[in-house]
Amino acid sequence: MKKLLTAGLLVASSFATSQAYAAAMECYVDTPAYDHFTTGQCFAMVWGENRATAVFRIKDAASKPISSVIWDGAAKSCGTGGSSCAVTIYSFRQYTATATVLYQDGTWGSASATASFEDGR
Repeated sequence: MKKLLTAGLLVASSFATSQAYAAAMECYVDTPAYDHFTTGQCFAMVWGENRATAVFRIKDAASKPISSVIWDGAAKSCGTGGSSCAVTIYSFRQYTATATVLYQDGTWGSASATASFEDGR
């Protein structure tokens, strides 16, 4: 009986861990210049401004259709919905957005990115 329970737990734990997939988050801090997404973290110099907009998006490494994204951390105000989120950030602080990505096939993944900027002082 002990062997049966051990085997059952082993199978169940391998099934649970196989449900998570890698996803990545990209971001940029909006400036008057042409901005581009970078993976994991983004930084900008926004001269003379004490606040800016940071844009986060999910870059799906699993190449699977996304059902929804649950935003948290600095992006918590975006709630549950699309694969991108824009938030207001303030100079000389770091803002880390996290997200749980729910795929259409029932699996999930998680990702995060950190945005910051300086105002040129």
